[in-house]
Amino acid sequence: MVPDESWITYLRAQREKFLATRRHSLGTDYFYDSSSWDTVLEQEWQSFQQTLTPITDPSDRPTNIEELLEPIATPEIIEKLQVGGDILNLYYFEDFQMLANQGIFRESHFLIDKGRKWEKKAIELVTQYGYQHIGYYKEYLEFMEARQ
Repeated sequence: MVPDESWITYLRAQREKFLATRRHSLGTDYFYDSSSWDTVLEQEWQSFQQTLTPITDPSDRPTNIEELLEPIATPEIIEKLQVGGDILNLYYFEDFQMLANQGIFRESHFLIDKGRKWEKKAIELVTQYGYQHIGYYKEYLEFMEARQ
């Protein structure tokens, strides 16, 4: 089966959009070694392109795009704990770090289970994201958003 011209045009547009987005997300790192990054990005595109398939029968098209999407795996709050008059969410250190690196961690007062991290190192890393260590609750580290 030979793909029709509209599908080829669509794929070209998606490829350009994909590559532009990835280059933008890499920022200045891309320009330090653009030829190596171009190779990596092209491989990513080849993998991504395989997930795109033309719809041969428009009646098979889902009415809700959510039907096509896999749910995004998000870190689970381990549990909610009563600390004084507040109910705080308890996160694993690794989950906090992943969310903070993505810029989507929004808690202002929370607990961290440091896991296997050294306590001093865990406190140092969390404070780099603009939080202050205000104490302990049981074996967990308690943090609050640093006010400026």
